[in-house]
Amino acid sequence: MRTSRALLIAFALLTPSAGLAAQQAPAKGADLTGTWVINLAKSDLGTMPPPTIDSSTITRVGNVYEIASTSDFGGQGTQRQVLKWPVGEGEASNDLPNGATIRSTTKVQHDTTTFSSTISVQGQTVALQTGRTYLSPDGKTMTREMDIQPLAGPSTDPFHFRLVYDRK
Repeated sequence: MRTSRALLIAFALLTPSAGLAAQQAPAKGADLTGTWVINLAKSDLGTMPPPTIDSSTITRVGNVYEIASTSDFGGQGTQRQVLKWPVGEGEASNDLPNGATIRSTTKVQHDTTTFSSTISVQGQTVALQTGRTYLSPDGKTMTREMDIQPLAGPSTDPFHFRLVYDRK
């Protein structure tokens, strides 16, 4: 299966918090609710061109975050999605409109949520993703660091991102 690096990046970046909680411990961790806009000056996008838009509005519904995101990462045009992510620790799965599925496991330690994910297309795993998300002490900045290992496509070289978002 041919999977472009840009497509993998778009999947991963549009799903900072994608997934519906399947199993979950009592909610703990940082409060991610609010509207978040990427700060390109503080972010490290590697070799990817910067997006012209990348923002998310995160609301909490019980023990699940609902994330309404808009982004044009990866050259796939502007993507708008509403995704789900467990508040606290849990397992998550999110089916995207293009047929991709992202399955994640989250763990919380103090103010940091770590995650590991598989990205699949048509039932075949095409990438692995690991990372962490944390807030600044004042709660005004959210940082998401992630490593993506493509398993298919023209390049299987791993890549790293550091995305910094400001709360509006």
